[in-house]
Amino acid sequence: MTEKRQLPEQMASHTYRKQSAVSAVAHPIRKQSLHKEVNRGEREEVQRSFQRVVTIPDADPSTAWNAFAQRQEQRRRARERPVYEELVPVAMRTYAQTGMRASSGRLKAIRRLPTYASSPVPTRSGHRQSKRGFLWKLLGLFVGIIALIFVANLVLTGSAFRIEHITMVGVHSAVLSHTILHSDIQGQNIFLVNVMVLEGRIEASPFVASAHISKQWPDQVTVSVVERRPVLLWKTAQGTYSIDSQGMVIAPANETPGAERLQTVIDTSSQLKVQASGHPTKSQVADIRAGVHLNQEDIAFAVSVFNRLPQLTGINNFTLSYSGTIYANTSGQSGRSGGRGSYIVKSSVGWSAYLGGSDDTNPLDNRLVELQKILALLQKQQSNLATIDLRYGLDPVYTLKA
Repeated sequence: MTEKRQLPEQMASHTYRKQSAVSAVAHPIRKQSLHKEVNRGEREEVQRSFQRVVTIPDADPSTAWNAFAQRQEQRRRARERPVYEELVPVAMRTYAQTGMRASSGRLKAIRRLPTYASSPVPTRSGHRQSKRGFLWKLLGLFVGIIALIFVANLVLTGSAFRIEHITMVGVHSAVLSHTILHSDIQGQNIFLVNVMVLEGRIEASPFVASAHISKQWPDQVTVSVVERRPVLLWKTAQGTYSIDSQGMVIAPANETPGAERLQTVIDTSSQLKVQASGHPTKSQVADIRAGVHLNQEDIAFAVSVFNRLPQLTGINNFTLSYSGTIYANTSGQSGRSGGRGSYIVKSSVGWSAYLGGSDDTNPLDNRLVELQKILALLQKQQSNLATIDLRYGLDPVYTLKA
């Protein structure tokens, strides 16, 4: 608040005198009486006079107008500024908000204005409307459940989604194709079919190394098969079977595609031996059939003999037989237990060479090189070779024909 101050130079007294008092100077006779009257009138005028008091603020009066102008300008700007800007808080300027680097300053946080949806016209009976809306919702839920049950029944039991077409990829054997077609795939619902069970059923076939089944909506499946590749034929008393590199007995030779191009090993250990009573000794017969495993190392050794013997010795016309006890198993693991078996090479000129088996310490190439040297030596001597035994390492033994 401002304080009122009295300034001496701003005080004023006003005395109003009559005209007769001034003209009394011209009449000396009445000088004394007039003087008394004037004095009496002056005292009366003095008693009726007023003093004028002037007050001013402490600050310079010129600054008051400037403050007033500033307030007017602030009010004008406040009227022009939108109301929502006052509600937006001030946040630091960030790169994520502006997309550019700011040297300094503050930026108001970016917010979108709320959207105001038009309010519906209120109904006169709100309680009745809410009850009616609840009944409609309940009815809609009931209809939706019935529709869902109908669609599920149509999908799971209808004929539109039953498997009718089977596409086979990688199948070359007619036996395998027949097995897949009769593996209970057709007729099943495509949503309910158990793909893993069907794949295991197909992989149980000796022809199949691996299988994969994929679905094509609405009624088709694709069976992708990797078949086992036979590497030789194994001839036994029960028949001739194709065998892959893992020792799996795949199928009989007459059911194996391309069996005529494979080399054959004659298994003499599985030949039936007849007792004095005329009955075969079944305990000495190897149970070799499709689906069992033989020793993987023996199969690899036989394949090596067929490949390396013509290269190292130049002998192409020969037969390879196996003598010993070879056991088959169905556990999925190839192996052989029991006695040691031996592979025998029989030449077309009449001699036989005992090569031994896969468990001999002497490598196969060394044995074949020794065979080639003995054949060259006897050919130079013009001797007829009967047998040669290469199972004793660096000390081979051979016999001559009489």
